Amino acid sequence: MGKQIFGRTRPSAEGLPLERLIRRPVSASFPSGHSASAAAFATAVALEAPPAVAVPIGALAAGVCFSRVYTGVHYPGDVLAGAATGMAAGLTIRRLLPGAHE
Repeated sequence: MGKQIFGRTRPSAEGLPLERLIRRPVSASFPSGHSASAAAFATAVALEAPPAVAVPIGALAAGVCFSRVYTGVHYPGDVLAGAATGMAAGLTIRRLLPGAHE
């Protein structure tokens, strides 16, 4: 829904090295849906799993976030907003369903 509200255009691919060019999404850029999904999953895992599982999952989620900027399909702010949205979603579900994690 945020993409429809904000409608931010994506960064220009001009100047990106050839090896970093990927198929460009046509949807709006803000917020990053990939970052939101990764952060929501990592937050849920961090709330339930031991650190030996949660830390690598968090690192993978951070990698997803980084990749969105590195490939030039999102601005850093898009990724930060997406990650914050995902974390908020994970924490909200935990509060709404308190017995689900026991």
